[in-house]
Amino acid sequence: MSQEIFGEFLLSIIKMSGVLGGDKSFVEGLTPKQLHLLMEIGSNTYRHGDLAGILGVEPSTLTRTLDPLVKSDLVERQHNLDNRREVLIKLTGKGLEAVANAHEKHHQLFADIIKQVPENKRKQVDESVAILLEIIKKTNVKH
Repeated sequence: MSQEIFGEFLLSIIKMSGVLGGDKSFVEGLTPKQLHLLMEIGSNTYRHGDLAGILGVEPSTLTRTLDPLVKSDLVERQHNLDNRREVLIKLTGKGLEAVANAHEKHHQLFADIIKQVPENKRKQVDESVAILLEIIKKTNVKH
């Protein structure tokens, strides 16, 4: 695969995701960045600082990003009972529903895309994408 084709492939995925400044995601009322944050949290509970580190943002940036999600009852912030200085972040039931809805829509989109791959090439595509995914997961990108 050439660099040009691979670059175009990745850029197409990024554009489709809306991460480059889109204002609509797979879940009505959420921006792509907000949806990404909800999906990152998932069913986990994070300390505020740990989640900021995972996302590669400053804690104050995370706070500003979380504020509308808390107001929309998608995310819950609570003090850690073991350490009152720590704030714990987790999704509410409504937040978990939004993530489930997004996953369902993603799966349908992916199924629609995969259906367009000729059946005799699907195994080849699976193997190639698995190799690329493994490499991407190991690659440490610094912004």
